[in-house]
Amino acid sequence: MTDPKDDRPLTPSRRRFLAAGVAATALATGSGNAQTSAPSGLSQPIPGSSTDQVPRTGETATPGPQGYRFLTSTEVETLTAMIDRLIPSDSLGPGGVEAGVLTFIDRELGGQFGAAARWYMQGPWPAGSPSQGWQVALTPAQIYRTGLLALDRWCLGRKGKRFTELAMSEQDAVMTLMEAGKIHLEGFSSAVFFQILWQNTVEGYLGDPLYGGNRNMAAWKAINFPGANPVLTPAVDLNGELYEIEPIAIGS
Repeated sequence: MTDPKDDRPLTPSRRRFLAAGVAATALATGSGNAQTSAPSGLSQPIPGSSTDQVPRTGETATPGPQGYRFLTSTEVETLTAMIDRLIPSDSLGPGGVEAGVLTFIDRELGGQFGAAARWYMQGPWPAGSPSQGWQVALTPAQIYRTGLLALDRWCLGRKGKRFTELAMSEQDAVMTLMEAGKIHLEGFSSAVFFQILWQNTVEGYLGDPLYGGNRNMAAWKAINFPGANPVLTPAVDLNGELYEIEPIAIGS
């Protein structure tokens, strides 16, 4: 019998880390300009990998309420489960899924960021250092499409289930292996995929709502971040009473 503790959500320590380390740069996130650290671990392109790669049989980009531009229905399911493990919802605030991180990632992958439209992508592709920028032969969109499919194949081969069908504790264990680069995703290290997923999740959670994430500015409210509000100090009315200033988004 499975111990019910195995499926309890992760502690909120990751959210506290996000709040402390990234809030100061949240406004810098822009559509088509999402930034990632330079992953390493891939020196050659994967044959047939392309942003035009046809999804699995019978799948198309998922319209749905959020109007997904890039992700297929299966990819939406897998990414939803992964984002929910990275930033679960709890008493401190909404999780990544509720905050719209999936919508943010989908919009980025369907735009210039996903296609690496503003990057030099002609090679050569020697192993590089993190300070040398993007050192991967695939675009972000290709990494997501290839990585999500390969991850499900790995889970089916090792666990007999898709990632979404695993218990939360098993999902955490798989993502820990991914972060350490211990899962081979059919051509590149899983650490490459985990790194870009983690950074995009941070950007979507703390970025301006204009880009699809941080729905209702809930993440900003949870950490008392003023957003684009020109008033950055606590406000005092004529009676000398302190009152809270609501954050302001760029698109407000």
